[in-house]
This record gives sequence, structure tokens and C-alpha cells, in this order.
Amino acid sequence: MHYENECTMKKASVMLILLRLILSLLAITFLFSQKKDIGAFLFVMTAAISFLDGFLAKRKGLSSQFRSVFDPLADKLLINGTAGALYVTGTLPSWVLGVYLVKDIVFAASGAFLLFKNPKIIFRSNAIDKISAFIQFLALFIILLGRVDTVLLGISSFFVGLSFVATLFRSGVRIVRYRTDLEEIRFSRLIRLPALFTFLNILMGLGSILFVLNGNYFSASIALLLAVLFDVLDGKFARMQHTESDFGKNLDSLADTISFGVAPALFGFSLNSSPLAATIFALFVLAGVLRLARYNIMEFTGTFAGMPITVNGIIIPLIYFAGLPVKLFPYVYLFLALAMVSPVAIKKIF
Repeated sequence: MHYENECTMKKASVMLILLRLILSLLAITFLFSQKKDIGAFLFVMTAAISFLDGFLAKRKGLSSQFRSVFDPLADKLLINGTAGALYVTGTLPSWVLGVYLVKDIVFAASGAFLLFKNPKIIFRSNAIDKISAFIQFLALFIILLGRVDTVLLGISSFFVGLSFVATLFRSGVRIVRYRTDLEEIRFSRLIRLPALFTFLNILMGLGSILFVLNGNYFSASIALLLAVLFDVLDGKFARMQHTESDFGKNLDSLADTISFGVAPALFGFSLNSSPLAATIFALFVLAGVLRLARYNIMEFTGTFAGMPITVNGIIIPLIYFAGLPVKLFPYVYLFLALAMVSPVAIKKIF
């Protein structure tokens, strides 16, 4: 039982890391596109998920080669991408961006070289790395709020340099003998018909987000409905071909988080960005993540515990097409968030 729980936690951790990578790219895209409010919203959401993921990993003692590579990569992508966007808009000094980038580029290149030379390497970060990342997140968040704190930027740059020196003297590289999780990844697992529908689901979710970026809410709504269609087809073909697996289940959860959690939240936030609305949309995303995490660890018996997250991809377009006043959107999202995490048993429809 302990082993099964550990495996479940590792799978959930992988999903959270992949989600952070995607959210980081979206946050950077919106910031570079001068959509500062949405970019800041995504930055905070991604940082919050990062700290939650780190807390759970430390508490459960989770470690893997995948995590050692992609966990810091997700953080550095968000930090450096955000710093680059803020530099372009003239709100971040060039010397700060230089300090951030130089250290991470050097270590990313070194890490890639070491991993290429020996694929059984696992990287371990030290306490200074974590403190440095936290201060960088804080400094960038303050700028996103509209204030440049030069003292905090100086402190963050000092800790980046300190992290650089600490890593030089204590690399934290470990070579293992067992078969790592990265070695287990094969693209042949992805090239199956159900997985192709899952990828189309992800593409529709990302497409909806990009349509929101351009203010095209009609097309964003259609993309959400198509994501629902591909999600249904994914499950049907997996059952018909008897190709259901833990891998497919986690990939589907990642797709649903993007298409029916993040995309609808950004849809609503771009229409109503009041403080109350922003809080509710953030809770909506977190409820979606919790809903999918609960689904992944429960054995399906024909009924769902709580409303399936896919329903969001139907309701959000419908209330938009129906012309529901924008000021009422947050309350609909709050109801949906509560419905997702409720213990009410709901029979599977399709």
C-alpha cells in the first residue's frame, strides 16, 4: 500500500511539473504580448503550484531523475522568461536580467552536457538555490504589481551569485545504477490513437487561450467545445482498443487541466479581472487540479465523486453564448469549483 501511494504521488508530481512548464510558457507569452494582468495572474498561479509541488515532494520524500531535471527547469523558465518580458517593457534593469540569465545558462548547459555523457545522473539542488528562487519570484512579483524595488532586486542578484558559487563547490550530482524514470520514457507510448485525441484536446485548450489573448471569445468558446469532443473520443477509443493505462490517465489529466481548468479561468479573467473575480478564478483552477488528482487515485466504479472537470468546457461557452452579464461570471465559476470538489456522486454520461 505504501509503495502504491508513493507511485501515485510521483505521478501527480510529474503532472504538476508538466503543468508548470506549460503555464510558464503561457505567462511569458501574455507578458510579452503586453497582457500584463493575465500574465501576472498566470505567474502567481504557476509560482503557487511550484511551492505546493515542492512542499508535497519534500513531505513525501519524492525524488526521481525526471524531477531533478524538470523541476528546476520549470522554475527557471518562469523566472527568466518573466524577467525577459519585464526587461523588454523597460521595468527591469538590464544588469538584473544579465545576472539571472548568465547563471542559469551556464548551469543548464553544464547539466545537459553531464546528462548526455552519463544518462544515469540525478541532480540535487541545495538550500541556497531554493532561497534564491524564492527571492527572485518575490522580486518579479513586486514588479508585476507595478513597483520596482531596487533593494530587493539587489538581494535577489546577490543570492543568485551565492547560489552560483555554492553549486561550483557542491554540485549535488549523483550517479545511480538503477533504471531511471527518464529511461523508461518512450515515444512509442505516445503514438496511439487515444493519445492523439488527448493531444488534440491540449491543442484546443491552448488554442482557446491564444484566442482569448487576441480577444476572440467566440473562437475561444468553440475551441473549448472541440476540446470536450476530443476528450470524449479519447476515452471511448481507449476503452474500445483496451489501451487504458496509467500513462494515458495522467496525460489525459494534464490535458483536462489545461483545457477545462486553465483555459476557462483565463477566459473569465480576461472579461472580469476584479480582485474578487481573480480570487475565484484562481480557486477554480486549484479546484480543477484537486478534482483531477482525486480522480487519478480513485478506482472508477461508474460514478464520479464531484462534477467532472470536462463539464466546464460546455458550461463556460454556453453562458457566453447566452449573453450572461460579465459581472456574474465569477459566481458561476465559484459554483463550478465547489461542484468539482464536492463529494456528490455523479453518474458517467459519456
